[in-house]
Amino acid sequence: MKTLRAVSLALALTPALAVPQLLHAQSPRLSEIVEARMKPGWRTDAGTYIAALHLSLAQDWITYWRHPGESGIAPKFDWSGSGNLAQARVHWPEPRLFISSGFHSIGYAGEVVLPIEVTPKRPGAPVELTGTVMLGVCDDICIPADLPLNLSITGAGAHDHRIAQALDSRPGSARAAGLRDVSCTVEPHTGGLRLSAALDIPRQGDDEFVLVEMAGPAYPSRAMPSSRNGASITGESVFQMQGGAIDRSSVRVSVVSESGMLVHQGCALDN
Repeated sequence: MKTLRAVSLALALTPALAVPQLLHAQSPRLSEIVEARMKPGWRTDAGTYIAALHLSLAQDWITYWRHPGESGIAPKFDWSGSGNLAQARVHWPEPRLFISSGFHSIGYAGEVVLPIEVTPKRPGAPVELTGTVMLGVCDDICIPADLPLNLSITGAGAHDHRIAQALDSRPGSARAAGLRDVSCTVEPHTGGLRLSAALDIPRQGDDEFVLVEMAGPAYPSRAMPSSRNGASITGESVFQMQGGAIDRSSVRVSVVSESGMLVHQGCALDN
């Protein structure tokens, strides 16, 4: 498994996830670390357009999935400068687990293609996709990157096998990988609620991490360390919300390892 070199981490619980310390002094030039290119795709039968953001990372550098895990910087897209855009939805390909200083991060290394499904306000008309993505790139240090993005989309593009491959790269089913049982517990925690999920599932590798999320309203949360006890592995997250019932069917549990990600929806095996 690829292991990053030591990174200083700031782990205070804030409205955002804990993020690595951002260092700027004597930092490498950003252009030497990450290259971003927009790729045209094709028009779907539903009338949306498929495009993609192609990121190329220097050796030993990583960037993060839509949720960074225990530490990291979640990517944020801003398409407010676009024309004829109703929605731009990123379809995240399967990520991997990375470990630095004992902390587990979820992300990508090397080359990654992020498919973007674009819905025009005026169906059939071209879209000028213009905006920025803010992401973190990390190795010995972590650097915030604001990358400009632009692509004129007409829907006349050809089918691109790299984009299609990324669309097909989805997390696997935890049930298909041998999940035998799952249960959740909720308890009060300072400033919110602690949601834990225990899975009876075969070990997925030397290093594993369980990410516990909730669908629906975006509550600020912090992913906590996971623990394996024989056939069972438990993960938990602290959500900054006061009381209120949790819909257990909306809980999404992901087991991440160096080989990929397995997902189960809900706090029961029959979900």
